[in-house]
Amino acid sequence: MADTLRVGLLVEPAGWHLTSIIQSCALHPEVGTIAIADATGQTFGKFRSPTGSSTDPQWRTKPHVPGSGPPAGWTKAGHEFDTAAALGGKLKATYTDHRKMLAEFKPDLVLLTLEPAKMPSLIVDCLNAGAHVYHEKPGCVRVEDYYPVVEAARRTGKLVCMALAMRGYSNIRQARRILARGDLGKLFAIKTHYVADHTRTWLWKELADGWFYDRTRAGGGHLTILGCHYLDMLRYVTGANIVEVTGFVDTLGGEPMNAEDAYCLSFRFDNGMLGSMTGGYFLENNKQDDMVVWGREGWLRFDPEPATYLEWFSRRGDGRDTPLRRVAFTGSDLWSGGEQFKHEVFQACLGKGEPPIRVEDGLWMLEAAFAAYRASTTGQAQNVRLGT
Repeated sequence: MADTLRVGLLVEPAGWHLTSIIQSCALHPEVGTIAIADATGQTFGKFRSPTGSSTDPQWRTKPHVPGSGPPAGWTKAGHEFDTAAALGGKLKATYTDHRKMLAEFKPDLVLLTLEPAKMPSLIVDCLNAGAHVYHEKPGCVRVEDYYPVVEAARRTGKLVCMALAMRGYSNIRQARRILARGDLGKLFAIKTHYVADHTRTWLWKELADGWFYDRTRAGGGHLTILGCHYLDMLRYVTGANIVEVTGFVDTLGGEPMNAEDAYCLSFRFDNGMLGSMTGGYFLENNKQDDMVVWGREGWLRFDPEPATYLEWFSRRGDGRDTPLRRVAFTGSDLWSGGEQFKHEVFQACLGKGEPPIRVEDGLWMLEAAFAAYRASTTGQAQNVRLGT
């Protein structure tokens, strides 16, 4: 059994989280050698991803007329990043044709981050070439486009790990363990919210070469790009599947973009539990989130992304004398949680452990998200089930 992986990066400059993926490959010892496939060739050395930047550090606080575009001083290009310098001696080859990379370099694992509309066929190519796959979410623009990915993963026996990396956060994992051992008894309800900065929607026409806020290229808006983590957590933390969804998905901020910036959803789960989720781009800056679970024997609450605390009330087990407990996660930051997730992906590809996520988990998230879109469009509750 090999100790390191031959890793392919199938990317483009507008791929989301591209530089963090490159840095992860440089960081993790399981990654031995690397080849990059980029049809543009721009990411092989120094490049600037189209994430944008401004000469004015206070641009978010300035007055803005919806639809007027980016603020003064804004440039489409982000900060310069040097791929070759970051990867050092691990980088062995570059290609502008991904099929040539698959045939010649023969990677054990391919990490993909591109415009979501391009991803399903590329993922299938990687699987058919005998590689495991890690890909940025959502990985498609229609759930039906993801079915060939699921079929290819099952046929080849290769892993497909969608980048729902909040599964790696310590407070989320402890919440999952508490619920799995039954401390809250029968679960009644769960609620969550996740809101981000509305100021980034001012950049709707330019961000990530324009695909980030275009449902025809990205599948959706906040729900499929950011809210997807929380849809996955509803299932990951409770161990229950969403079986029905209804709600509203809308664009409320006034920007003329082809994607939602707000939603409010309600769910029914296969264990009888009910749930709700609100999300969107509502803040001037930063993010806010929360998740609460109620059961017959108690309740549990934590902040998923800041990952700073977990508190719960239960008289079961160790809670007989101290039913209310709170744990602080001062060392559990976003970087360590996300990197723990990738570490487990790399280890699983080496045959040294279970993956933190499987292809069916990604499919469950997609089925729930696109059922929510259908519910909003039709005004009728939608069933959620795996389509393949």
